[in-house]
Amino acid sequence: MADYQGFWSYVHKDDEAEGGRIAQLARDVASQFEMLTGEPIHLFLDRDDIEWGESWKTKIDSGLASVAFFIPVMTPRYFQSPECRRELHTFAHKAQELGLKDLVLPLRYMEIPSLDDPKAEDALLRLVGGFQWVDWTSLRFEDRTAGLYRSEVAKLAQRLVAANMRAEEIAVLQEVQPSSETKVDNDEDG
Repeated sequence: MADYQGFWSYVHKDDEAEGGRIAQLARDVASQFEMLTGEPIHLFLDRDDIEWGESWKTKIDSGLASVAFFIPVMTPRYFQSPECRRELHTFAHKAQELGLKDLVLPLRYMEIPSLDDPKAEDALLRLVGGFQWVDWTSLRFEDRTAGLYRSEVAKLAQRLVAANMRAEEIAVLQEVQPSSETKVDNDEDG
């Protein structure tokens, strides 16, 4: 059984303004992932995963270090939050270094005009604008029981399944391919 883990990055005030719908969306995606794969997935939600009295920054940093997926729920406030920006920057650069850009799965929850601007002044907006993100701006108003909402949740979960398969393929390739140092040693012997 695989240990699937993801990080759901969002602004608490946005979730509160939406009546808890952003955190609920994370739970809905996790449930759909489990239906599709038969395997559990743990989406780190700081409200669910940090106990009273725990150091939130340490817990988040250790969560970021161990996850396979990063889902930033993008709103104007998201890009104003120093902590959300740090989380996104950390994971996006880590994913790019590993050649796993598809493990950053941005969710555009509200209109952010400069997100579409490749010349935006904000380097983080330019960075995330280069990722394949999902537009949830109109879906955020759908009832959770509506067919359209449920269908789009299933698509998000399927995207997590596909991203995980890609990560597993790359991990296997990295284990199978000898390092360049090993290749040099073999060339000298032969």
